[in-house]
Amino acid sequence: MRAVEAVQDFGRARGMPAKDVFGLALALEECGTNIVNYAYQRDATQTFGVTIEEVNGGLAVELRDRGPAFDPTTAQEREPDTDNDDRPPGGWGLPLVRRFVDEVRYAREDRENVLRITKRCGIPRVRLDAARLTISAMPLEIHIQQDCFAQNASAVSVKLVGSLDTATAPELEQQLKPLLAGPVKDMVFDLAQLKFVSSAGLRVFSITRRQLKDRGGRAVFVNLQPQIKEVFEIIWSLPGVAVFQTMEELDAYLIERQKAHENKPATS
Repeated sequence: MRAVEAVQDFGRARGMPAKDVFGLALALEECGTNIVNYAYQRDATQTFGVTIEEVNGGLAVELRDRGPAFDPTTAQEREPDTDNDDRPPGGWGLPLVRRFVDEVRYAREDRENVLRITKRCGIPRVRLDAARLTISAMPLEIHIQQDCFAQNASAVSVKLVGSLDTATAPELEQQLKPLLAGPVKDMVFDLAQLKFVSSAGLRVFSITRRQLKDRGGRAVFVNLQPQIKEVFEIIWSLPGVAVFQTMEELDAYLIERQKAHENKPATS
């Protein structure tokens, strides 16, 4: 995540458009996570190198690791499946990388995997003072509020602020566990202030959705920022979920769900 933060700060300092900074940072996190999880099997004693450079009005990021040879450019992508909830969540990293960068190249050099991803965006040529390049934190604030919807007493609001990524997704998963173990049926994720999401966060959403669906509930998402919405649309990671642009749309939806629940015939 330190490399992701460096790319974000480097891109902003160069005047890179926000949507391109988002895309390159997301692609870097997915590639770095694959190295940590698969090439190194989460061995914390291992390291890999990340180099960032300006190329032809864009930015290129090169990753080098000493894991087993693996060419991600030849890997088969996971096909979208809107109805199969039995499939394990995940498998969205490569589609995200391919969507958000313009070029992906792989080579095996001196027993190292060398992966180079490039985003072309016509950034202005400006002088960058390295001493002014600071690494900003990427925290996640989680605000959970129960009994907040008069239309649906079993709905819980989860407001996320900041970055939902490899480092912060486990905390969200831990905070949701008690809710999913209780009587909650509907979970409303307010993403108005979520600035970044990767496949690690999407995995938490997918697991939550499946557990709620098993009890007749639903995961609901509202106030998605454009870049977050694009991630959802591209990978089809959450088939069948309800996504709303405003709280007014959400209120109308919850009212209809409550009516449907009240009119449902009792079973013996």
